[in-house]
Amino acid sequence: MTRHRTRLRAVGIAAVALTAAGLMIPAAAVADTGGATAPTSGPAYEATAKRLMTDDPQVEAVAKDGSGHLVLYTSVDRDGLEGSAKAFVERTSNIIVKNVGEISATAADDVVGGAGYLASDNGPTASLCSVGYAAWSPTGTPAVISAGHCTKDGQYATSYLTTPTGDPAGGGDPNNGTVRVSAPLGTLAFSQYGGAGNSSGNDGDPSSVDISVIDVTDPALHLRPAITDWTTPNDLSLSTTPVRAVGSARVNVAASKSGRTTGNTSGVVTSVEGWAQVSGRWVYGFAVEASGRIGKEGDSGGAVYQGTTAVGLTSGTNASGTFLWGADLQAGLARTGGYTVALAIDAPVMTKPADGGTVTAGGTISGTAAAGTTVTVTPVGAPPFSLPVGAGGTWSFTAPDAPGVFRFSLRASKGFDTSTTVDTTVNVVDAAPVIVSPADGSRVDQPVSSIAGTGHSGAVVTLGGDASGTATVAADGTWSIPSALGAGRYSITAVQTRSGASSPAATSTFTVSPPVPTISGITDGASFPVATAPSGFAGTGVAGAVLDASLNGTSVGTTTVAADGSWSLVLATPLAAGTYRLVVTQTVNGVSSAASLGFSAVAATAPAGGPTGIPASTRTALALTGASDPVPVASLAALLLLGGAGSIALRRARRRQV
Repeated sequence: MTRHRTRLRAVGIAAVALTAAGLMIPAAAVADTGGATAPTSGPAYEATAKRLMTDDPQVEAVAKDGSGHLVLYTSVDRDGLEGSAKAFVERTSNIIVKNVGEISATAADDVVGGAGYLASDNGPTASLCSVGYAAWSPTGTPAVISAGHCTKDGQYATSYLTTPTGDPAGGGDPNNGTVRVSAPLGTLAFSQYGGAGNSSGNDGDPSSVDISVIDVTDPALHLRPAITDWTTPNDLSLSTTPVRAVGSARVNVAASKSGRTTGNTSGVVTSVEGWAQVSGRWVYGFAVEASGRIGKEGDSGGAVYQGTTAVGLTSGTNASGTFLWGADLQAGLARTGGYTVALAIDAPVMTKPADGGTVTAGGTISGTAAAGTTVTVTPVGAPPFSLPVGAGGTWSFTAPDAPGVFRFSLRASKGFDTSTTVDTTVNVVDAAPVIVSPADGSRVDQPVSSIAGTGHSGAVVTLGGDASGTATVAADGTWSIPSALGAGRYSITAVQTRSGASSPAATSTFTVSPPVPTISGITDGASFPVATAPSGFAGTGVAGAVLDASLNGTSVGTTTVAADGSWSLVLATPLAAGTYRLVVTQTVNGVSSAASLGFSAVAATAPAGGPTGIPASTRTALALTGASDPVPVASLAALLLLGGAGSIALRRARRRQV
């Protein structure tokens, strides 16, 4: 038997296990008969949900959870089910039954909303509801989104904001005795509660919705894409959650709702893609369950969100307020003819350089912004230009070519949504000029007669450090400044100035070597008899240079090069026979250069012909014993002078001759 009901009913898909959610509603009864499996998708599921909702008034809503169960929200416990619902539960294995009591509309004639508003026909009755979200009309004019049932099927076409401190959530009378109107809000632009034309609608039909749109008429109002948490009733905008996206409710995920009666409350989305009858109208949406009260009359139209994503509007609750039916936001928006939820867009951030930092002329200015947005750059005194932000969330543009202070603002936008405007300043300077010659770290063998490099055409380059002078950079970007840098170690700087602004300094540290000294009178590889080996060395060098000579690595003397460029050293001792490596090093201003050569000193060769070393050409042949030649008198006399043994030796020789 079918009974007519004027209270809210739901046919939908959404459920989470009660133990996981920690909910304090009556425990779910799960069919365990091992029977048939109820469909949870497609036409069969939709037909099953419709039959259950139509045939048995004890079934308040039907949805599916994330684990393959069909969830029946009922006004009685499982054991109290009657008729077709009882039979269906007993023969089906994947059924979860949850007793949530009767579900009724949270806003009838007097419904209040998230930021609190009153809708009326300027007659004796009105609705108190909650603003769901700031929105845009198809042409970009401001609007707000709320529930369709707040408009009494379009009769309440005029809306007024209420004072938050007079609303129950802001500390006002729970029975709405302190409601006060604070400002005109707007006029009704669209309303649908149930099916098209505010008909009862149908389950299985996503176009059965609960949504209204109010075009804002008060130009003084500033609508923000944010949801209040009702902790600051004197100014609801002081504590909010930004709305950054519109999406579908996610099952088994926490959700919050904001409304003028119970403030900001939370629960868990336990089923999605379902339908419920809210005071006799079909509404496509999802279920939210909580351990305590999550909603009450006057919360209708308020935002239901997960994180920073808008997913629904408060449509109905049960008597205890622990169960809330959320009207699917995207399904409702699709019926409005092009209205969209306003989204919070973060302001762009400049990262290179930081605000107030320095960038080279023609360099890159870059930063971050939300992907998919457009960053508008507005230079002071120049036309604005736009930069697309890619998937990586970055943007960049080229800095001005002229040095100086560059002031500009940044703003991100997407559709009709825009961020706050950020004013920024960077100091544009020319890059340091480049010192090409002498190159940094180089060593050159000749005096430096000029410093040369590259820079910005037209800039004036000024040298500092160990050199001075200025030059204007030529059209081809080159410059050169005369110098006279002899031997030594040097560090020079170069700065280019344009339009009164100076660049950072370029630096080149280099060494100029003195010329190599010369060595006179000796050629590399020469050989000398010891008697005529060099007794000293001489040559030319840099006047005033300190000169050191070494042989085989040992210093043999130090001198100073004379004013005429000559030098000489005398060895303290003659050279012995041997091979030598002569190195002559001269040092000027702490920088040295050296000349090197090798030579040898050769000892005299002993004469051939005997140990005496007397040349053979000057010797007289001695007579052999027994020879017939007489001994010269002079020789004999010399021998006689030997006396003693010499005379004896002579006598013995004579005896042997006899």
